[in-house]
Amino acid sequence: MTELKTLRHELEKEILQQGYSLSSFSHTSGVNRGVLSATLNSSTPRPISINQLDRMNMALGKPEGWLYELFIEECLSLEQNPNWRRVRPLIVRCVELQRSDLIDRILYLLLEDPSYIDEVFCLAENLIQKEEKLAILLYRYVIEYERNSHSKRLVVSHYRIFKSLIGNNIETNLKAALTFAPYRNLLPIQMQLDALLKLANIYYSLQDWEQTVNMADEIYILSFKVYQLRMQARQDQRVIPFLDLERPLVVYYGQGLLLKCAVYEQEEMYDKAQVYVDLFADLQWFEDEHVDNQYYIDRFQFYSIIHTMNLELLTGKEQRLDRYLQILEQHPQEVLPSTLIILEAANKYGYNIDQLLSRYEDIIYHADILDYLIAGSKARYNYQDVTIGINRYINLYYQLAIYHCDRNIYDERLEKILYTLESTIERYNRGRIMDCLHLFKKLRQLTGSLEK
Repeated sequence: MTELKTLRHELEKEILQQGYSLSSFSHTSGVNRGVLSATLNSSTPRPISINQLDRMNMALGKPEGWLYELFIEECLSLEQNPNWRRVRPLIVRCVELQRSDLIDRILYLLLEDPSYIDEVFCLAENLIQKEEKLAILLYRYVIEYERNSHSKRLVVSHYRIFKSLIGNNIETNLKAALTFAPYRNLLPIQMQLDALLKLANIYYSLQDWEQTVNMADEIYILSFKVYQLRMQARQDQRVIPFLDLERPLVVYYGQGLLLKCAVYEQEEMYDKAQVYVDLFADLQWFEDEHVDNQYYIDRFQFYSIIHTMNLELLTGKEQRLDRYLQILEQHPQEVLPSTLIILEAANKYGYNIDQLLSRYEDIIYHADILDYLIAGSKARYNYQDVTIGINRYINLYYQLAIYHCDRNIYDERLEKILYTLESTIERYNRGRIMDCLHLFKKLRQLTGSLEK
């Protein structure tokens, strides 16, 4: 007995067992009697639609998805040229039922005919916002069977998968970045800007300064090019193209500059860092119709104040510390990144920052740093990934341990710092374990001197 007859055999058997006649079952299920007859009794059976099968399932009291496996074989295995008008609603129903196993089977059976790639891609694009996890299965199908290495649907599929893989584990993010990065410049501009910012954030969280600067340059150059094209269109009285970006255009331009500033801070190239501070300090010239344009211009001006004070502290100007602490009182969202910079300066020049550390213990030793960072990432002003915050916490605990070591303090505070550092690295970025060897060496020297 063929699969086609088996599907109808199962339906007929259940209808008879429950005591229905064709007429009574038509009335109960809402499926036309003539359609039922042509579907179940004809020598050349009429194809069943997924909607009709669902109605029959409901009338028979069967669970959603009953006989879907057989339906899939009928649609895709036995039909020589599967009809997309039947396959599409089938995939949609499998998505609604969260049946990834059935979606895998459907895609496997479609693989023999690459002509369905465009339909699968378009369906994935329709599903991505509400069913990301299952839409990713469709994008993987596109990637595996797309033959044109420069096609839009291929690079967009890579981008969608890349975005779905980004999470709170820094090493996992790196693997996703390495796979996706070669496709970034083939994306449509609005996706390319978002992709570059995500890549830059990943490399920054990994402290890969060279790649961070490369991505920052690409963001800066592309965003300014887009800006110039839009201004030229305005000057020529042409319609300014709509850009479907996650953030206003000025964010990408300013963030490209800010990232370079932050990298040069880390590399102790303070004069170069100041050059970029001056560039994003005043972006009033950056015209855009976006409702939040002025808000972000003001944010970058505020960041220029913060980074100017960073550079002053890092070059030995301890007198700026009091003013910095006043700003943190007004802007508590800056406590984490600013405390890290202040700690680095304190360890470099011997500043005493005990007051700061006591004032912000609740943030420094937050009960759940991930919850704290996720809550902060939802703020309007935030356009950085949670992983940057995680890496800042790792660096913060590292610098805190050095701060206490340099003061010959080995007590419960230092033990707490070391425990928190170890557990944070273990959970989120095991690649940083080697960075702690220098710290452990200093600790051994400290404990040895205390024992004497």
